[in-house]
Amino acid sequence: MRLSLILRSLKNVTEERLPKKKPYWLTKSNLEIPKKSRAIVDVIQTKKARMNEPGFLKRMILARNHEKRNEFLEKDFFEQGPDVYAASRTIEYNGRFRIDSRPKWVTKFEKPSGTLALNLNFQLEAVDLSQTTVNVDGLDHYVGCANLKAMYLAKCRYVDDWFLARLAHEFQDQLLFLDLSECPSVGVTGLLALCRLKSLKKLRLHNLPPFDGKEVATMIFEENVPGCLVEGIEYETDPIAGLLEAGSHQEQEQEQQQDNVQFINTETIEQKATVENTRQSVQAN
Repeated sequence: MRLSLILRSLKNVTEERLPKKKPYWLTKSNLEIPKKSRAIVDVIQTKKARMNEPGFLKRMILARNHEKRNEFLEKDFFEQGPDVYAASRTIEYNGRFRIDSRPKWVTKFEKPSGTLALNLNFQLEAVDLSQTTVNVDGLDHYVGCANLKAMYLAKCRYVDDWFLARLAHEFQDQLLFLDLSECPSVGVTGLLALCRLKSLKKLRLHNLPPFDGKEVATMIFEENVPGCLVEGIEYETDPIAGLLEAGSHQEQEQEQQQDNVQFINTETIEQKATVENTRQSVQAN
């Protein structure tokens, strides 16, 4: 008995002194794994590294809440109607909305003083989703609103080119006002997609991130939607001067081509006239 206890204690001591085995994705044999398995190993490594980062649980909860807010609930949509459903989802985004040409913004469903019931028979006219987590999937909440005229999307980090392309497709004949100020993910493609909003009367683009082609894309938008007032874009002189010079060069080239064509036509006419005169003189002789 004593001998077995001594041997067992020695075994435990030696096992504690031995270096612990590393996970298989950290060993040298990992380098010999084929590409497909290697990709799986990389996914496992990054996932475990993210789980060990501080604040991982908080970010995961926020991401799930973000997905839930942008998820379209078909049952609630048919039970409440498109306008009431969109208004309720706007409140879940911590946004606000305006109804039936009333100037006052609504931030929560509450009964006015002196009334017995809440009137949920209204039409949504404007939504303010500034500084919210709405994304391209969240547009499903507002597609059914036939009288939606204005959208405030300032400082929305998930409003990107895909978002604007779908927004321009869904609301091209009804939207009158759009605010995209300080949206960090907006680019040239998104601005060009807004050319489909033919009914737009006012567009705010204050403090957009610097990117190539911003001024040119805005000029193209103004040409396609001439009745819209664009705010927040200061045109730089260099790119516009370059465009004007390029346009003037093209006009000069076209004028030169027209002059050359006219000169050639006059020469051919003169040649035909001389040939005709010589032919008539020969016939007369």
